[in-house]
Amino acid sequence: MVAMLHIEAVPALADNYIWLLRSAAAAVVVDPGDAAPVIDVLAAGGLRLEAVLLTHHHADHVGGVAELVARHPAPVFGPAAERIPTVDRPLSHGQRVSLAALGLDLRVVSVPGHTAGHLAYLGAGFALVGDTLFAGGCGRGFEGSPDAMHRSLSRLAALPRRTKI
Repeated sequence: MVAMLHIEAVPALADNYIWLLRSAAAAVVVDPGDAAPVIDVLAAGGLRLEAVLLTHHHADHVGGVAELVARHPAPVFGPAAERIPTVDRPLSHGQRVSLAALGLDLRVVSVPGHTAGHLAYLGAGFALVGDTLFAGGCGRGFEGSPDAMHRSLSRLAALPRRTKI
């Protein structure tokens, strides 16, 4: 059960967001392309960084990880199938990520198409999908085929209707 979990969009770079999952004292960040806004939010809220979740290797999603974990040491979870130097907890489809400080247990789902090793994290009625799907469309296929993107989008479309993306 997730108690008092808040999910916030932290504006970053020119046109991106970093997702912050937080409780009263702890936080997990998703795809921190820029460390500065995350560091500011952690300081303002007196939050302890518990983990970093990465969906794929593009700089606008991983560019701030090294600086962030240098200041706030935390495990970095990300796709085993992609080369991301800061990942120390590589993940593949079907694995789980337990984030005890937030009372979360997330299922790892492969959603290739935008990148070959792209992952999504599902749990507690929400899905963190990176650039597989976002407002106004889906991520451009850089490394995947249109068929791979279609299969990934179909996998997300099969989630329960109440799932927040």
